[in-house]
Amino acid sequence: MTSSRSLPELGHIIQSRANTIADWHRAENEPQPSLSAGFSMQTHEYTKHIEECRAELLEALDEMRALVLGPTSFLFFTSVISPVWTAVFNVLYRFKVAEHVPTESGISYVELSERCGLIESDLRRILRAAMSMRVFEENPAGVVRHTAISTALATPLCHDAIGFSTEEYAPAVTKFPEALQRFPGSVKAGESALALTNGSSGDTDIFSVVSHHPDRYQRFTNAMSWVTTVPETSAHHFVNNVPWAHMQNSTTRGCPQVIVDIGGSRGDLCAALLRRYPDIKRAVVEDLPEVTRADTEALISSELAGRIEYQEYDFFTEQVVKDADVYIFRTVLHDWPDDYAIRILKNQIPAMKKGARILINDICMDVSQTVSSLTIQAQCAHDLMVKMGLNAKERTREEWSELLSRADERFSIESIVSPPYSVHSIIEIVWRDSLVSTTT
Repeated sequence: MTSSRSLPELGHIIQSRANTIADWHRAENEPQPSLSAGFSMQTHEYTKHIEECRAELLEALDEMRALVLGPTSFLFFTSVISPVWTAVFNVLYRFKVAEHVPTESGISYVELSERCGLIESDLRRILRAAMSMRVFEENPAGVVRHTAISTALATPLCHDAIGFSTEEYAPAVTKFPEALQRFPGSVKAGESALALTNGSSGDTDIFSVVSHHPDRYQRFTNAMSWVTTVPETSAHHFVNNVPWAHMQNSTTRGCPQVIVDIGGSRGDLCAALLRRYPDIKRAVVEDLPEVTRADTEALISSELAGRIEYQEYDFFTEQVVKDADVYIFRTVLHDWPDDYAIRILKNQIPAMKKGARILINDICMDVSQTVSSLTIQAQCAHDLMVKMGLNAKERTREEWSELLSRADERFSIESIVSPPYSVHSIIEIVWRDSLVSTTT
């Protein structure tokens, strides 16, 4: 991590990998990556080789930027001016600027300021900063148009993801040192920076606060759904690498018939699993009433009718769906300190049959730092976000093993798969109905 490659070495890697990716797009009759507004926002599922090239290209670009900038400029651009970008994106969110820019044409600053409710001079300055990051463009002079990035920002899920980051988390950043000082080593969700920002005196966690504000909770669920579309955190890594993905004829790890996604929000993951694995007969999406109520009212696509259902469930209570084959926690347990996570796991036990599995799709921290610097950055950022949010943490393999053992020694880790280029791992846990079965 501290040693760097030379500029010519990095330049060669960048040119080589960029050419390989461009060649793939050409061979597949796919449009070349572009920042123009008409470029498709659909995330590509590249082949393994192209994924490798993409990861190597991004790693080299990241290292090249740090090397060319040098220490002082790197710190300036990375830290000193970073509050400005948070402010810019918060204004874009609060005034719905991207939504007010037509998708097929441009709009004058005068008209856009009227639509947004911002005075023109302030709007120009905000957009000038945004354009420096390739968010929007001015073409011709005086006319604001979308780029591919601002087009993405105009979508409801991405819009709410930006809102969740800037409205919920940004205020907690300055509370983080206070939380560390007031509650050193705390593992109580109500003593986190985010809880303090929302007026907690140590007894109320952020989920409890947000659950009483439907708009904020909807923003949170939309933000989590948007994260699944980001290549490095995409749900397709989970869908393509579940234990039965390549072993459908296996008698011990074959395709399950009944799956339960705990904290499954809108049901995007279950829908993807049902489409990929037709042998799954029933998928249950569990979440709090305020989440599932909205989704049960939504129209379920005809292709999934009869196979997917929504169930109100609080994972701090006993599991209500009995004898499922697989229970899934995707990016759930990392939100909770150990004592809370243990309660959640214990609540699944009364419902589990012999051989039932729990699949945890969370980060498995690599303390040896053998993965790419971008993956490490993402994992460390997640780790500090859940620390600020609920005094939780991202766990190493050893910490996952200890957590499961504390919950019940009959939980046995069967495998841990870390898909290449994914921030998250898939931890497969088998429920042994007795301790004797683990030694015979």
